[in-house]
Amino acid sequence: MRKNRCFIDTSALIALNDARDQYNKEARDIAAILEDNELIITDAVITETYNILRYRLGFQRARFFLKAVLAGHPFLIAEVTPQIRTTTLQILEQYSDHNISYCDALSVAMIKDQKIKKVFAFDYHFEITGVQLVQL
Repeated sequence: MRKNRCFIDTSALIALNDARDQYNKEARDIAAILEDNELIITDAVITETYNILRYRLGFQRARFFLKAVLAGHPFLIAEVTPQIRTTTLQILEQYSDHNISYCDALSVAMIKDQKIKKVFAFDYHFEITGVQLVQL
């Protein structure tokens, strides 16, 4: 049987790793709900999260995050295919009137390609593109 899957975004990962983040408590509560889920992540999200943690909270916190993700379970690093990159460009073009980053567009493309139903994020750009976020 296939495990429940949830895409996890930088905004959720930052909230989980930074006790001062405005979404920290909510992120911890959602993470508890998603405890039995496989957390789908991309290299773009890993890079973005590592960089923010590194500059905001220091090397040790960023290293802790990176080691957890690279260890595997519950994280699964999804492969970005040429088709997903093409869809990413289409999303960027479709929503060019919004400040959607490449990482967010790539995430949306991955979510749609993999037919992922749950997204753990606090970034409104996902909702603009029609993706539903996990809420309490």
